[in-house]
Amino acid sequence: MTDGVYKKESTGQLDGLSLTQTIRRLSVKDLASLDASNGPGKTALVLSANADATKWAPRWLGQCDIATTVSDTPQRGLEEVREAMPHAVIVDAALYTNAGRPLYEELLEAADLEMPIFVLCANNREMNAALEQNPYDVITKPFDWAVVGHRIRHAIEARELELRLAERQEALDKALSVADAARRRLRKGETLEPVTGLPNKRKFTDLLRRSMASVDRSGSALAVIVVGFNRFRLVIEAMGQERADMILTELGRVLTDCMGEFDPEPSDTQRLRTSVVASIDHFRFAIMVTTSGKQDDLGQLQQMLQERLARPIQVSGQTVSLSSCQGVAFYPHDADEVDSLLQRADNAMRDAQSRGGGFKYYCTETDAAAARKLKIEHMLHEALDRKELALAYQPITRLDQGTVVGAEALLRWRQPDGTFISPAEFVPIAEECGLINRIGEFALDQACKQLSEWRAAGINLPHMCVNVAKIQLMSGDFVPTVKRILAKYEIDPQGLELELSERGVLSGDYDVLTQLQGLKSLGVRLSIDDFGTGDSAIAYLRELPADVLKIDRSYIAGLPDNQKDAALISAMIAIGQRLSLSVVAEGVETHEQLAVLRELECEAFQGFLLSKPVPADAFVALLRKR
Repeated sequence: MTDGVYKKESTGQLDGLSLTQTIRRLSVKDLASLDASNGPGKTALVLSANADATKWAPRWLGQCDIATTVSDTPQRGLEEVREAMPHAVIVDAALYTNAGRPLYEELLEAADLEMPIFVLCANNREMNAALEQNPYDVITKPFDWAVVGHRIRHAIEARELELRLAERQEALDKALSVADAARRRLRKGETLEPVTGLPNKRKFTDLLRRSMASVDRSGSALAVIVVGFNRFRLVIEAMGQERADMILTELGRVLTDCMGEFDPEPSDTQRLRTSVVASIDHFRFAIMVTTSGKQDDLGQLQQMLQERLARPIQVSGQTVSLSSCQGVAFYPHDADEVDSLLQRADNAMRDAQSRGGGFKYYCTETDAAAARKLKIEHMLHEALDRKELALAYQPITRLDQGTVVGAEALLRWRQPDGTFISPAEFVPIAEECGLINRIGEFALDQACKQLSEWRAAGINLPHMCVNVAKIQLMSGDFVPTVKRILAKYEIDPQGLELELSERGVLSGDYDVLTQLQGLKSLGVRLSIDDFGTGDSAIAYLRELPADVLKIDRSYIAGLPDNQKDAALISAMIAIGQRLSLSVVAEGVETHEQLAVLRELECEAFQGFLLSKPVPADAFVALLRKR
């Protein structure tokens, strides 16, 4: 920008001004500019065949220092306005285009015309019609041109003021952007992470390097622990960055307190002696402790970290429970260089994360697992682009009649060599790397397309079941996506059943419950998958708008011998019946299991006993065979 407000140097720094000085200078300049005279040169164009308007408008507007032109061919209104580009336009409501539309509608719809447009109206009907198109103002008979002139002048001045303010705001935004960039560069060189107040990654690696030299002399070892949290991004999406920062600050305090309790006598070389807690990125922490190099040294610390980090955190009246995971690597046993040591501890943490949480020591297999995970993530991007993912269908069958009442659509990823990568492996990776929404929409679209094709072919399958991840529900546009796909394939919403993992929905999360209510308002069926594997399931059932409970296969596997499993299944069936929910048993593989379920009055089942998940054509053959 000009006027000496600021200029960009090669360093990107402000030219000798602090942020406060920059804003102050901008403000003074703006005020002086806004108080200045608006200057000459204001123009107006009159588009009217009304003799009164064409005679008096130029005279009275001229007294307000507005040079006014009357169009000789008002039917060419849009072209004339674009040629003249006046500061204001006065158009008669009685003028129509060749297409039979009021001329003012065409002017108001033109995106390149930003001047105020006034509409001359002869009666209430014209006025009401014009107001529906939202002009700047309407002028009604009898025309008081003295008042009209002042109104138009004020409108022009207001528009000019708005444009000048926009220019000043743009200048201010650019100045703030430069200041923010300078602040980020300064912060990068600082040693403390601003949210938690803990050492940042740069400081941590510096301390780690120094400690390596120290333990080399003493003959002891270093343990580096990376602490992460499962799906912390969901916390940010649900609660906002400000509250997420408050949670991170509390987590940093918890970790610091834990390490403060491990401060034995320095002479005891077999125990922890010194420690550092750092924040190494947005939601990961790192701990460095001196130790003898034996895993047993960290046993008490491991237990303390898991217990303390599992405690609920209160933030602004909300309770947040997090699942933590810790990865450990030792110097010099696991790595002899700073970056490698930190990376291997991080790989161990991610390995623990993929297993649902807990404490994981680095081993050579950890690197292989990390490499495998990175490879699958890369392959997933290509698989989506190449349309390598497909669906298989497993029948859901009523126990009393033996009829197929639905199909569950399950993702399959076939490799060029004919092998398959299990969804249990690639779906969690898709959730972590942000691909699950795209994959989930693909599965929903293909399942609905297949249901539509089957019905068109005379195969009347009552329900198509599709799995949904919590991340999809949290995306904000999932309900409109479901509505769009149902309309695309002309499917009755009752024909679609969305399966949600109990761990994903039974959390009391208001945003999730809101999304589920939105899905129910569409008319789709909702089922709770893996029932019996989550926490506080019964407490949340009364809040969920569910239609179906699907008993997890882990309970079915113990039948018929495990009486405790049978008792729990009986209780689940009773709960479902009392709540008017359909109950489906998953993972049924033997006739003995089926007999127990029939005796317990379970409504439906699915599993390898009837069929494994199969392609669409094989599923049709199975239906016809039955």
